[in-house]
Amino acid sequence: MGYLFFPFLIFVLSLVSSMLGVGVAVISTPVLGLFGFDLEHVLMPWSLLMNGLAATSGAIGYTRSRMVDWRTALPVLVVSALAAPLGVWLLRLVPTNVVWWVYVGALIFVACHMAFASTSAEGQERTISDADRVKAGLLSAPISVLAGFLGVGPDFLMIPTLTMLGYTARIAAATNSAIVTLPSFSAFVAHLDQAQLDWVLVGMTCVTAIVGAYYGGMPAARGVKSRTVSRVFAGVLVLLAIARIVVLLTR
Repeated sequence: MGYLFFPFLIFVLSLVSSMLGVGVAVISTPVLGLFGFDLEHVLMPWSLLMNGLAATSGAIGYTRSRMVDWRTALPVLVVSALAAPLGVWLLRLVPTNVVWWVYVGALIFVACHMAFASTSAEGQERTISDADRVKAGLLSAPISVLAGFLGVGPDFLMIPTLTMLGYTARIAAATNSAIVTLPSFSAFVAHLDQAQLDWVLVGMTCVTAIVGAYYGGMPAARGVKSRTVSRVFAGVLVLLAIARIVVLLTR
C-alpha cells in the first residue's frame, strides 16, 4: 500500500511546493515524519535526494521560460554545495529532539514568509547589481550550513534573501530552483554512509517528485499561484509544526 500512497503523496507535495518556489524537502520531511520514519537516517537523505531531483526538474521548466538569473545562481550553487555537508556534520553532534525543535522553527518561518512576504515582493523589481550578487553568495554559505543541518535545501532562506535583494517573487523562485540543486545532492551524499533507505520506495517517490516539480514549474501552474494558495500552504506548515510540537512534548 505504501508503494502506491507515498509516491502519490510526494507528487502532490512536489507539485504545490514547485508552484510556490519552495523545495519539496521543506514539507516532505515533516509530512513523512508523521508516519514514524527516522529523521536522520531515513527522512533527511530521502528528502534531500527528492529535493535535488525535483529542483532540477523545476529549474528546467523555469529555464525554458527564461526566468532564472544564472549570473546569481551559478556562484551561489558552488558556495552552497560546499557548505551544505558541513551542516550534515554538525547534525551528528546534536540530539534528534533538538533538531526537530529547530525544524519547527524553520517551518514557522517558512509559513510566515509564504503568508505575508512571498506575494508582496511581486511587481517591485529593480536592477540587480553585482554587489547584490556578491551578497547573495556570501549569505548562501551560512544558509546552506543550516539547510544541511535540517536536511532540506537552502531555499527556505534563499528566497527571502533574494527578494530582500530586489528580485520579484517569481524570479526569486525560479533562480532558487537552480540554486538548491547541488547543495541538496552534496548534503545527500554526506548522509549516505549512515542512510537506511528503502531504495524501491525512494526511487518511486523520486520519479513522482520530478514529475510534480516539472508541472509545478510550468507557466500554467505558476499562473495559479496566488495569495490564497500561499496562505493555504502556510497553514499546512503551521499544522505540521503544531503536530511535531505535540509529539515532542508528549514523548
